[in-house]
Amino acid sequence: MTKQIDWRKIREGDKLVFDKMFDYYYLPLCSFVSSYVKDRQATEDIVIDCFAKIWEERSSFEIRSSLQNYLVTVVKNSAISYLRKDQSQWSGLEKISDSMPDEMQNLAEDAGILNKLYEAINKLPEQRRRILKMAAFEEKSYAEIAEELQLSVNTVKTQMARAYKFLRSELEVSQKTIRFLLFM
Repeated sequence: MTKQIDWRKIREGDKLVFDKMFDYYYLPLCSFVSSYVKDRQATEDIVIDCFAKIWEERSSFEIRSSLQNYLVTVVKNSAISYLRKDQSQWSGLEKISDSMPDEMQNLAEDAGILNKLYEAINKLPEQRRRILKMAAFEEKSYAEIAEELQLSVNTVKTQMARAYKFLRSELEVSQKTIRFLLFM
């Protein structure tokens, strides 16, 4: 889906593409912010305000990583600013919304899980690690990865499956949780 969201069109003022981005990312970003902010209305306000700011200042924003990483960073920084202003909210991390599996809620409370994930990724064989990073961090399709690395699509699929299997065993979590962590 993120491949269908063209940031250049948003920068040029294409409201339909912006609305598509909003529809796709609004709920996941609210879920992410809710892990820090206890107030549901404040969570929604933070995310909506971030989208409004992005739209208003779209021509000056530069995205150096993926669109998804950019959006997560923007809402995270806004949530931190909100928490600094309202010290009563800063009593620790609130559980991620009930719509997520319990395993993800437990992982969200463990601030070190991302460090563990990156350590595990670095243990992967070089080609497998490269394929995983291209898929997760650069948001490339299996076909794009196969073409760029001059591999078959089936080889890319196999390497991704093996990467997920290894990460599941290293972190002792489900594949769904691994995907959530990688793509969030």
